[in-house]
Amino acid sequence: MSQFPHDQFMKEYIPELISEYGLVKAGDTLSSEVREIDVFFTPTKPVPTTPNTLGLLGKLAQTICLFEVFRKSVENHQILECIGKLCDTHNLQRREKRKNKEKILPSEIPFLWILTPTLSNQKLEDFGAKLNLKNWEEGVYLLPKNLYTGIVVIHQLPVNQDTLWLRILGREKVQENAIEELKNLPVDYPHRDNVLELVCNLLAMLELNQQSGNILTPEDRELIMKLSPVYLEKLAQKEQFGIQQGLQQGLQQGLQQGLQQGQKTMIEGILISRFGEISAELKGIIPQLLALSPLEVTPLLLNLSREDLINHFLSE
Repeated sequence: MSQFPHDQFMKEYIPELISEYGLVKAGDTLSSEVREIDVFFTPTKPVPTTPNTLGLLGKLAQTICLFEVFRKSVENHQILECIGKLCDTHNLQRREKRKNKEKILPSEIPFLWILTPTLSNQKLEDFGAKLNLKNWEEGVYLLPKNLYTGIVVIHQLPVNQDTLWLRILGREKVQENAIEELKNLPVDYPHRDNVLELVCNLLAMLELNQQSGNILTPEDRELIMKLSPVYLEKLAQKEQFGIQQGLQQGLQQGLQQGLQQGQKTMIEGILISRFGEISAELKGIIPQLLALSPLEVTPLLLNLSREDLINHFLSE
């Protein structure tokens, strides 16, 4: 799989959406050898599939299943490794059933879903993966029946409410547009706030990597820029909520200090992402940036050049 922040996000993201409908294990280790399954899901009650609930993700999770999620286009050997994990899971299940003198019901056989942003037609053809548009959307491919495996090519999915939760796992414009759609949902929409929180956690992990001296890919630097307004918006919401709670509990000052430190870390991360380092001049204007509201500071950080940003505050 890819870099750790994205792995962590993916292993938290799917369980967040489906955990209320069954048993979820993220990073489950197969006992046959040290190999982890990204997410293993066992439904314990009906999983909703309507566009205003889980949509296509709910359809994938109707039976016991494994989710293997890839940040980059999945390679042939990775598909084979995923199928190997599925085979190991089937073998463990058969041993348990034999031990208890039970038969495996068809509904108990785990199914593997491989989620990948893109995949070439040649690779799909090589694995015998075919569309079934009678039962599934464009972008959902099924391998031959007895392999119990499907591949979801996220960037091929139609752009609608049904596919939103899967498109958030895409890359570049697909992911950015899906996050924007998520932001624009009603504030009481199921899973909206929790998923936005996970998105902000992803940003925080990328920021931490950058501040620790790790070199980020151009895509991750661009993602930081795109997610920064989401983070600042959530920060503003937390600030408002925190102040209200603080007034009630007599802890307003401590809460504000903690939130200001979070905003300072965010501002420093954006400056590093855009300009490579925080010079003495940029460091000197951070207190003035902190004095602004998130809605005021966002366009300044994202739109002004280094010189314009410094001159903006020197002129004041």
